[in-house]
Amino acid sequence: MTSTAVVTDLDGTIVRADGTISEATVAACHALRAQGIPVIAATARSPAGVRALTELTPHLTLAVCCGGSLGYAFEPPSVLWRDTLQSDAVQALLSLVRAELPEAGVAIYDGESWRMNEAYLAIRTSQHNGPSAVVSVDAFAGVAACAMTLCHPTLGPADLIALLTQRGIPLSLSLAGPEIVEIAPAGINKASGVVRALREVDVPADQAVAFGDMPIDIPMFTAVGRSVAMADAPKEVLAAATTVTETVEEDGFARALTRLGLI
Repeated sequence: MTSTAVVTDLDGTIVRADGTISEATVAACHALRAQGIPVIAATARSPAGVRALTELTPHLTLAVCCGGSLGYAFEPPSVLWRDTLQSDAVQALLSLVRAELPEAGVAIYDGESWRMNEAYLAIRTSQHNGPSAVVSVDAFAGVAACAMTLCHPTLGPADLIALLTQRGIPLSLSLAGPEIVEIAPAGINKASGVVRALREVDVPADQAVAFGDMPIDIPMFTAVGRSVAMADAPKEVLAAATTVTETVEEDGFARALTRLGLI
C-alpha cells in the first residue's frame, strides 16, 4: 500500500486558461510518479478530453471522469466503471427544456461519444474532445448516458441549478465553470468517484490530498484528508479547503506539493 495519492481537478487547477499545462506542473506530476505516488485526475472531462492533454497523461495513474460517473485507467486503457443517468430523470429534464428552456444548449455523453443540439454549440466556448454529433433534443431519448451538460444564453449555471433543484429532478448537478451545469447520476459526484479511484490504487482516502478550484470540487475535498484550493477559486471553495495555494497561472499546484513535502 502506498502512503498517499494526489488527486487533482484539471481545468483551472493544473490546466491554464489557454489550455496549456506548465513545465512546472508536468515536472511535479513526473516527480510524484517517480516516487510511486499515484496521480489521479478528477474532472468533468471525458476520457478523450483527458487524453487530449498529451504532456500530462503519461504521469496519470487513473482519471475520475464525467464528474465521478466514469473511471478510466491509462495502462492499459480501460474503463473501470460507468454509471448511467436514471432514464426517468433524463426525460424529466428534457421535458423541462422543451417546455421552459427552448433556447438551452444540451449535450449528452454515453461513454464513447457526445450528442449535442445546435444551441449548445452556440453557447459553449470550448468543444468536447472525441466523437460527437449535432442532433435535436428529441434524439437524446433512449441514450444510456453517463453525463449531460446544460447551458443557456441568458441564465447562468447557478440559475439553472436552482430551477432544476426546485423542480425536484433527481440528478447530481454541479457548477464546474462560468457557462455549464455538469449533470451526473443522482448520488454520483467527484467524492464518490475519487473514493472508488483511491480503492483501485489501495490508498486510504484520509491519506490523499486533493486540488480544485470550483464548487464541483467541494465534495471531493470532504472525501480526502487534505484539500488545496487555488487562490482565485470562489469563496465557498476556499472555505471548504484545508489550505490555499497560488493560482494555476502561478504554478500553485507544484508550489503546494513542495510545501507539503511531496516533491
